[in-house]
Amino acid sequence: MSKSFISIIVFLVLLVIFINGFSASYTSRQLGNLAYVLAMGIDVGENSKMKVSVQFTKTNSVSSSSSSSSEDSSNVVLVSGEADSIFSAINLLNSYIGKEINLSHCSILVFSEDFARNGISTEIYSLMNNEEVRPTTNLVISKCDAYDYLSNSNPNIEKLTTQYYETFSITGRFTGYFSHVTIGEFFNSLSEKSSGSTAILGGLNATARKENSNNKSDNSSKDDSSNSTNSSELGENENVVINPENLIAGNSSVTGKRGTENFGLAVFNNDVLCGELTAVESICHLLIVNELDSCIISIDNPLLEDEAEKMELLIFPTKKSKINVDIKDDIPHISLKLSLDADIMTINNNIDYEDENVLLKISDSLNKYLKTQLTNYLTKVSKEYGVDIDSFSTKALSHFSTIPEWESFDWNNKFKEATFDVSTDINVLSTMLITKT
Repeated sequence: MSKSFISIIVFLVLLVIFINGFSASYTSRQLGNLAYVLAMGIDVGENSKMKVSVQFTKTNSVSSSSSSSSEDSSNVVLVSGEADSIFSAINLLNSYIGKEINLSHCSILVFSEDFARNGISTEIYSLMNNEEVRPTTNLVISKCDAYDYLSNSNPNIEKLTTQYYETFSITGRFTGYFSHVTIGEFFNSLSEKSSGSTAILGGLNATARKENSNNKSDNSSKDDSSNSTNSSELGENENVVINPENLIAGNSSVTGKRGTENFGLAVFNNDVLCGELTAVESICHLLIVNELDSCIISIDNPLLEDEAEKMELLIFPTKKSKINVDIKDDIPHISLKLSLDADIMTINNNIDYEDENVLLKISDSLNKYLKTQLTNYLTKVSKEYGVDIDSFSTKALSHFSTIPEWESFDWNNKFKEATFDVSTDINVLSTMLITKT
């Protein structure tokens, strides 16, 4: 075989490799032909099963370190379309925007309450089956339309919208007002027949609710006036809630440029939305499942005669929660013990905060308050919702030798009859800086 023939063969091979290597830049998958989704929302459609909304940034907008949130907001695009499935809607939107929608950077998935009440397992399974979707995507159930939630999700302090969505994973750990829940965690919970599921509860803040109400008035749209479920979204003053014991998304007093807020948790029985938890109930849940670093609790001030005066304390767990489940007469008896430390944040005149009697009085009041809130919370999720979202079932498994025995016990129904024994061991450490006034 001559050297010239070998050279020709080598040249042809290199030519084929060169052509294949660079031909991808001319396909539809190149960067300039992709639209990367920041967030996705799903509502009940008017003309079809669902209305899918996608939020993304313009590909030609590159934010520098000096860019402002308002500049980022102007580069955010939100489009929606109706279809019978998620991917049919995405295909419809592909044709509209002229680019291929890519979900690999989607940070948040929002379902409206109306849609979630009919079950979301098909949508969760379908998205988890897509290689582009990250299991770490935040899952939010919105008390308003998912489209309205996304359209009002403009960054406030953060420079970029994506940075705001990233705060979801840490905010709940130091406030306790909601828990970070991802679609991967929700997907896993669907396979656990004895455990319920939760999601972040979102809605519009007071500013956005007022604007939304004004827009409805301008359009003479009064069809929702009889819908008590969404009355908190109409911006009426009497629906504003201050007490965290009743606080949920869509009824707070928060005002600000960013029109969304996250307070409380949505509770699911399997894949169907069955209820919601307030901010304080979310704190109880996080304390039990050991997902809370610290939070502020407000109690009636035990050092003053005025019952209207409140005392705020910063509490933080010192040990993991201790849970024990006994089965007697086919009824679960669940005991729960929490160990916490607390710092006093509210300071009053003429009080020695290093006095043991003062600290003991505060500790007793805080213990009583938390025990009451935890008991009310456990009663609500077991008796009213009948869903074990705290995974007590994992502690009950040791009482059963085989899987058939466990399945015949029917934990889901037995949990509705469960009794609870709650104890809290709280050590009030005095104040943070000032010890005597």
